[in-house]
Amino acid sequence: MKTLLLEEMTWPEIGRAIEEGYKTVIVAAGSIEQHGKHLPIGTDTMLGYLRATSIAEALGHTLVAPVIRHGWSDEHLTFPGTISVQVDLLKELCRAYCRCLCQHGFECVILIPTHGGNIQAMKEVAPELDAELPCRVVAPRASLENPRMEKATDPILARYGVTRGEGGLHSGFIETSLLLASPYGHLVNMDVAERGFVGDGIARIQEVKKDWQRNEADVAPNTRCWNMADITPIGVLGDPAKASAKAGRELLAASVAVYVEMVKEALAEMPA
Repeated sequence: MKTLLLEEMTWPEIGRAIEEGYKTVIVAAGSIEQHGKHLPIGTDTMLGYLRATSIAEALGHTLVAPVIRHGWSDEHLTFPGTISVQVDLLKELCRAYCRCLCQHGFECVILIPTHGGNIQAMKEVAPELDAELPCRVVAPRASLENPRMEKATDPILARYGVTRGEGGLHSGFIETSLLLASPYGHLVNMDVAERGFVGDGIARIQEVKKDWQRNEADVAPNTRCWNMADITPIGVLGDPAKASAKAGRELLAASVAVYVEMVKEALAEMPA
């Protein structure tokens, strides 16, 4: 296989690949949203290609569908360039992808969120599509707070002298290192990278969400969500200062191993 990406293949090549046993396909969903001053707004979509391709290679006989570029990112709309789609639209895109891919002969579709705002939608739509379609549709048990992922990546952070808070949930050491290790590494501008909120990102997000919910009646009519800028005015949860491509390659390998385990578990849990 010269490529695992469907969008780089011709239709005869895809047909032959399916005949040769490439009957599993990954659908990743990223986002177009701010990622601090140093990362491009397409970071989650770019990392969608990186993660999906790496997972496909690890699984074997697996192809990668075009990444769904947009996700639910309302909390980032304060920052220029963010384009957010609502959860219902994201689910409908997943349905369209899976129905088409199943029609073409794929026997298993794996939904992978590479943006936190997409996790719940993909988790909810996967069993619906699995029941509807003759092919399998699964979504691994991803979450913003994933003890298994933390266990796999914490030793790497420690080797680079980085705390979990500096690793960050958004544009910190982890995401910056991953993008540096990707084909899009040239888009990272470390000259303007800045330390953002460093601490328990999950807890801080929950606090801001509660404040927004209490004051929802008083906010502007077009404000649909809590605001990331209330936590970090530069849009960074973490500290990218020590990020490197070397660390990114290590983090990618560790996270892909966890994803592969979760995919296999999801396939085993759902009835054939």
